[in-house]
Amino acid sequence: MKPVIGIIPSFDEGANIPAGGNVRRIYLRREYTYMLASVGATPLILNQDMDPELIARWCDGIVISGGEDLNSSVYGQAVLTPQRRVEPLERYEWEKVIIQLCDDKHIPILGICYGMQLLNVYYGGTLLQDIATLRPDNVGHDLTHHDIIFHGDFLSMKATGQHTVASRHHQAIDRLADGFEVRAEAPDGIIEAIAGHGHFGMQWHPESDATGAHVYRAFVEHCIGT
Repeated sequence: MKPVIGIIPSFDEGANIPAGGNVRRIYLRREYTYMLASVGATPLILNQDMDPELIARWCDGIVISGGEDLNSSVYGQAVLTPQRRVEPLERYEWEKVIIQLCDDKHIPILGICYGMQLLNVYYGGTLLQDIATLRPDNVGHDLTHHDIIFHGDFLSMKATGQHTVASRHHQAIDRLADGFEVRAEAPDGIIEAIAGHGHFGMQWHPESDATGAHVYRAFVEHCIGT
């Protein structure tokens, strides 16, 4: 049987998807499911109405997809950019349950963009709420492509390698949580990949650039090899 990779989608309460009122939805770019299927996995879109124990039974690995900002209250900061959209706290509370379950069952997680930031916050780290404001000399991270430099092996990426990646974020890791190692950075020092606690996080979107097939295949192989 093909390995099953569960994907946590974004949540919306009517802010991003016009729905004629305050309608709760979940949504996901199709690139996630397409990329996982293309490397031999069965993608399964998860939702908070599923029994977590069944998720653990079905899934060989979990991908936490990108999304809007993480609510700054969960890492103890006041809001710096109130005009920015945030993911509903409902998503964060559910993801905490899933991460704990994955730790208990030794299920690997791959956090993409928001997903990497969430992993860092869950394990005690903090975020830069707005790169342009707090790091004005940055290389540009929102809706662009830029180089990243690896400092250690990361899934299929080798230490000392360099790649150009698809970037669409305005927040980033500030204080790295205990138990994680930085595996890649942008030329301006923004953290781009981490590994620790049996999980992986990447700030860029591999499903949107040439790194995707390699990263997702390596993650799937890691999941079935653990």
